[in-house]
Amino acid sequence: MLKSVIRSLIAIGVGALLTTLAAAQDYPDKPVKLVLPFPPGGSADAVTRELAEKLQARGNGIFIIENRPGAAGNLATGHVVRSPNDGYTILVGVTGALVINPELYPNLGYRPETDLTPISMLAQAPVVIVASRESGITSIKDLVQRAKAKPGELSYATNGVGTSHHLAGELFKQRTGIFMLNIPYNGTPGALQDIAGGRVQVGFLDLTAALPMINAGRIVALATTGSARPSALANVPTVAEAGYAGYDAMTWISLVAPKGMKREHVAKLNGMVNAVLAEESFKKSTAAKGMDAAGSTPEAMQRFLVGEAGKWRDVIRRAGISIN
Repeated sequence: MLKSVIRSLIAIGVGALLTTLAAAQDYPDKPVKLVLPFPPGGSADAVTRELAEKLQARGNGIFIIENRPGAAGNLATGHVVRSPNDGYTILVGVTGALVINPELYPNLGYRPETDLTPISMLAQAPVVIVASRESGITSIKDLVQRAKAKPGELSYATNGVGTSHHLAGELFKQRTGIFMLNIPYNGTPGALQDIAGGRVQVGFLDLTAALPMINAGRIVALATTGSARPSALANVPTVAEAGYAGYDAMTWISLVAPKGMKREHVAKLNGMVNAVLAEESFKKSTAAKGMDAAGSTPEAMQRFLVGEAGKWRDVIRRAGISIN
């Protein structure tokens, strides 16, 4: 009798395992939507489209880009949070929507840290700190000395209030003990034009967008804000290298899914994505867009999200930033 029970239990276990493996092998058996919180164009959109193309070329399934811009990324994020957790609606999660907005928008109705399932990091890029040629500022040391000598005289441009670029500037102010006034623009192009024209002295801006003006010598790159130099600006020091150890402010894109996506599907998609990220051609193409390809495990991605949320929450509260 006991042997019969054991055999039955083993059969049930094997059957369940085979069912699980079969489900993982079949996934994805219909198109997967990659939902972007931006309009078409831009580095995040370009990186995601190339990823989708390469996944399809590898025979991993059909991947469709769906652009849902609006509400600082909250529109796309909220849509995915409320979508079925079957693995066929995936969010291209970004810094602002996942770890900054929950502090700035208290009535979102969801918490990305708990209501989304991490799949993998995709790519990262630092913010670039730039100065106008007319300012005479050519290094981070110059910037800090000028700001301390004349508090409040310097202003810095960003692509908006509460963006990752704005918070990188606020973190810089907190770490260096200086005061500068943020001038928020509706996007990066206007900020770049005013810095190049000498109307604003300094900017904390998108690396990809700023590269052409930096390379043309129209603006001066002072430092990048990550822990390591990006491929696109390998000759420019980081803020940490310029004397402020531990300073780190990255922008990034990742893949996350609605809470409860099957673990075997998460693992399979993670493996497929990281295989593409490891391709030299993909790394070079991503670097040309001003970002560095960077994969991760789902577990590492979850730890990263928790850490980033805590860091930016503290910066926001210390700076007293709010969205009116």
